[in-house]
Amino acid sequence: MSRGVVGRGLGYHVDGRDLIAGVDVAAAPGELLAIVGPNGAGKSTLINLLSGDLAPSGGMISLAGR
Repeated sequence: MSRGVVGRGLGYHVDGRDLIAGVDVAAAPGELLAIVGPNGAGKSTLINLLSGDLAPSGGMISLAGR
């Protein structure tokens, strides 16, 4: 999928603590995607990584193939 948003092996850590580790996600243009989980599971952190508000500590993110 080169036209949507793709995250592979995403990781994010703060102060030696992993908030997200090894997450793979992909969404095509126009696709509805729900991210669900308990409080503190990393949902907002994942959205912030995918939007570019945070830089991942590991893995890669591509948007429209870039």
